Amino acid sequence: MVERMKKGILALFVLLSLFACARLPVTKPEDALEQVSWWRGVKPRDDLEFKDIASAVRQSLEYYKKLPPETRFSLGPDRVAVLDMVVTLQNFLLIIENSSLTYDQKVKQIKKDFVLYRSVGSNNSGRVLFTGYYEPVLTCRLNADDVYKYPLYKRPEDIIEIDLTLFGNGFPKNKIFGRLDNKKVIPYYTREEINHRQAIANKGMEILWCKEPVDIYFLQIQGSGKADLGDGNIISVLYDGQNGRPYRSIGKYLIDTGALPKDKMSMQAIRDYLREHPDQLFEILNQNPSYVFFRVDTGPSLGSIGVPLTPGRSVATDGKLFPKGALGIIRTERPVIENGAIKEWMPFTRFVVNQDTGGAIKGPGRVDLFWGQGPEAEIAAGYMQQEGELYFLMRKK
Repeated sequence: MVERMKKGILALFVLLSLFACARLPVTKPEDALEQVSWWRGVKPRDDLEFKDIASAVRQSLEYYKKLPPETRFSLGPDRVAVLDMVVTLQNFLLIIENSSLTYDQKVKQIKKDFVLYRSVGSNNSGRVLFTGYYEPVLTCRLNADDVYKYPLYKRPEDIIEIDLTLFGNGFPKNKIFGRLDNKKVIPYYTREEINHRQAIANKGMEILWCKEPVDIYFLQIQGSGKADLGDGNIISVLYDGQNGRPYRSIGKYLIDTGALPKDKMSMQAIRDYLREHPDQLFEILNQNPSYVFFRVDTGPSLGSIGVPLTPGRSVATDGKLFPKGALGIIRTERPVIENGAIKEWMPFTRFVVNQDTGGAIKGPGRVDLFWGQGPEAEIAAGYMQQEGELYFLMRKK
């Protein structure tokens, strides 16, 4: 009897310990960042020695100019005005563009003038998973034919956006998307319904016709890209909303079904598998019900805050948790690419600017680094799955 009581108490203790260790997911910005001292955090180094960071910072300043002066941002538990965000970026520019300072002197001055905030990361461990994205170039035409027969759709006119904050704070989401059906709001069409049941076809929403459905899928994952029209014109194809359905990773689906091993997973591996198994193509793509709509433009690709992205400097994070447009530092690993292949991974620290978001970038433990355009950008973005740390900076008052 005594032994059974001891075992029962031990089992209860283990169960309580598990509950104590389990952490609820971070859903509020005040819980996503914590202020740390520089000696506990990251050294303010920059592997590119500040190349291109000034132009990226100025894009964020353009974003802040358009905001009402009463706009406030959250850096963990601290609330700051948009003016504080502006002054932070301006002070940073004054340091890095001061030609009288050496690189080491600039680093020392940044450490002296700015406060550091660290992301709590996954499960409050401080660990952040870094992935990459790039700007794909699709081959498309303005009119459909036997080769260019897969449509890019603009945002449908019948899609309804509902702001749930107007109805109280008891909802898990702030917004939902749907459509009307006999005066009832129902979920919008899934990827399968759009692609194969042609739920929105022949309604004047086709903006371009493309050659490869896989290219369209990865364009939707990246969020924006370029379209080569074959007549010398290359235009931007920009994100213009989605159907409101949850994003589900086809990479995870391929791992779970045993089609691809986890340690070999990459965007290139997914492309190769789909190319080698064309009979499974649409079945696999339809595992992700989320569907992205686009608009065409002659300007550059834009991030979620409406400014052009800077390769190697712009990052995407969870817009509900981290301050938009803010100056940050990342510490992770980057690929060294030679002859179209990754030779090795090297640790690096770099200043970045938070200018984008993404459907799969959720929580304080995820960051997407924008690599730009071209073959090397595609390789880097496709293979990057490195752990690291994320920090944000604010000027000292």
